[in-house]
Amino acid sequence: MTPRICLSPLMRSKRLSLLAAALCIALSACGKGSDQSSVMPADALIDAPASSQDKDYLDTISANPFCAHALGGIDGCIYTNSLEALWRSYEGGVRIFEADIHLTSDGQAVLVHGFKQNDFLKRIGEQYYPEGYKKSGEDYIPTHKEFMSYEIQGQFQPLDFKMLADFIKNHNDIYVLADVWAQDYDDTKKVYTAMCEACGYDPEVLDHIIAGGHTKAMIYAVKNVYDFKLLNLYYSDEIITESFTADDFISFCHEQGIQSYSCADSYFTVERFEKLKEGGLISYVFTVDDPERARVLNACGVDVIGSNTLRNF
Repeated sequence: MTPRICLSPLMRSKRLSLLAAALCIALSACGKGSDQSSVMPADALIDAPASSQDKDYLDTISANPFCAHALGGIDGCIYTNSLEALWRSYEGGVRIFEADIHLTSDGQAVLVHGFKQNDFLKRIGEQYYPEGYKKSGEDYIPTHKEFMSYEIQGQFQPLDFKMLADFIKNHNDIYVLADVWAQDYDDTKKVYTAMCEACGYDPEVLDHIIAGGHTKAMIYAVKNVYDFKLLNLYYSDEIITESFTADDFISFCHEQGIQSYSCADSYFTVERFEKLKEGGLISYVFTVDDPERARVLNACGVDVIGSNTLRNF
């Protein structure tokens, strides 16, 4: 059974001396586990200067070692992206969140890992996956009204982006890393446009969204929709190739005003981390629920650790 969420209030440790003392040991253990087209669309904003670092955002990162993955685990459940998970994590002290965002069949932005068969079976609820789709296993994308009538995993209230935007306006000390998965330029633009329309292009909301994606094309799409202050690019073999190296990744981030990168824990190594750290990028590593592994990453200097259950050291 998935471990239950930690309810203790988040108390940030400023790089505890214990961890610092263990740094040499931790570094040796850091290496656990060991693009789309780069052609820029004509309407992409190619020469925008790098965004200035937002002090409130940097202060929040400094004070919060963990990010609530899919808004955080709740009552033994993960990937709910639900209202209850959002509240549980916030009341537990979390101020940095990751949320999965997709479009319904009528074009509304909602918080959900996806609409594939496996998402219904493991993350939404098997009862909502139509009988006629089970044989083919194809995606089933509900309408906004239909999705909002679901009880996620049989008990939780789903969220659309407007509800998340309202929460942000009422709790402006949080930041949300948006994950719309690896989509092409046009689809990415549709998702971010729907997000912006849902909140009326309100900067009080959008300045607290860490926008971005998995490819350069997604970054171009995001920037064409809205001038987001905070941008993130996923670091993996999806984008790193012989023709687009880590140095190219760093240069691209600087050119496009991208402040941070995220990567899977299995892709994290000391060499990769040090290279990107030297490039001045904020680091997010997902998804870590083992406290010892989290301590190792923290000792290595990782800025934010994405977790379903961990809230503090």
